[in-house]
Amino acid sequence: MPRPFRLKTNFSIYHVMIRCVDGILLFKDDEDKDQFLLRLKKYKKRYGFKLYAFCLMDNHAHMIIDASGADISRVMHGLNLSYAKYYNRKYGRRGHVFGDRFRSEIIDDDNYILQASKYIHKNPRKLKKWSNKVFQYPYSSAPIYMGDVNDRFEILDCDFILKLYSKEDKKKAIKEYLDFMLVPNSKDEEEQLEAEYGFINQKCEYKSEKSIIAKDIGPDDVIAFIGEYIGEDKNKIKMKYVRDITEAKAISMLLMVRFCDYKIKTVCGYFGNITQSRVSSLCSLGVELLFNDEKYKYVINDFLKVCG
Repeated sequence: MPRPFRLKTNFSIYHVMIRCVDGILLFKDDEDKDQFLLRLKKYKKRYGFKLYAFCLMDNHAHMIIDASGADISRVMHGLNLSYAKYYNRKYGRRGHVFGDRFRSEIIDDDNYILQASKYIHKNPRKLKKWSNKVFQYPYSSAPIYMGDVNDRFEILDCDFILKLYSKEDKKKAIKEYLDFMLVPNSKDEEEQLEAEYGFINQKCEYKSEKSIIAKDIGPDDVIAFIGEYIGEDKNKIKMKYVRDITEAKAISMLLMVRFCDYKIKTVCGYFGNITQSRVSSLCSLGVELLFNDEKYKYVINDFLKVCG
């Protein structure tokens, strides 16, 4: 039986849920949760989406993701595949880790995103240890919102939700958001939330005040920008067997995947029919360069100023 069509746009905000296959736990220990968040950070850097909330439970996880121009399916496919490889390697197993595709629901207004974040942040109430202190659960974004802990993976974008309460006074926004979180839902409201956030397809797109990244940038624009950025001939960057411009190729390919919405196969052809594994490894190198090399620290911001 064919899978149903997934309603999506590249500029929507999504409530995303992933879960494990029957018979295993998605996260067996804290290291597993850390590894998932590290991979989430990597893909956030690669695709430029925003993360407004998250909660990792033992057998599933919730996230609110603002696609910000990225293809949510490609983001989640890459993230889940990366984690599954780690998981199978660590536990000496083969086969699927995630149960079916990720589930996603488009969030369509301000109240909806607040209710979704509340639902996600209260997930640990199902755990006996955390039932009376859900906002202290370490693998949720709730304690980061409360200012109780630092965002140690530097992945959360808090301002969007907090500014729904106050755009100028962050302390006031945090207090009002906490007050909202502490208000208990009635039984009927809980049942309604379970139904709504059980991923019934929605047919609206939430834009509100979020910024949009233009996606009409072509690969030639990317090559021209990188060539000028590092002082290299743009034609040389496109050449297949030139070894001394590996970093330039890596950054260029990463920008193409992220901002041109190119698939790996298309990038292969653009660079002279190199292998998909080579493009994938160079994109990974590009992510590492963005994280660790001062030379490329501001390349995305500078690129968007010129080409965005």
